[in-house]
Amino acid sequence: MRLIILFFISLIFLFKENLANEFKLICENKKQVNNINLSNRFSKIINFNNKTVENISGNYFDKILIFNKYELIMQNNIFQTTSSFNLINGEWTVYNDKFIDVYSCKKKRR
Repeated sequence: MRLIILFFISLIFLFKENLANEFKLICENKKQVNNINLSNRFSKIINFNNKTVENISGNYFDKILIFNKYELIMQNNIFQTTSSFNLINGEWTVYNDKFIDVYSCKKKRR
């Protein structure tokens, strides 16, 4: 019986963790980036309540095009790039007509 209760408490904790409204995202490209305007690492704060992305360091992005529970798509008009963050697999992809760079990202709860 205690094991069952512990199991349900763990599920509730994990479920709550996944529903966190705001988290810090730390992304890194372990290879050399193809686009020289991008850095190998960047971090952002993503807030689901406000549907906002705050840049902390590294790559910059201008306009949010799509913000839902599965993906985040942004466009940078200065460097003519589009970015896609897949919330399921944690990959941030930056691309334009010449380059594609893929970053592996980790979420840190704030």
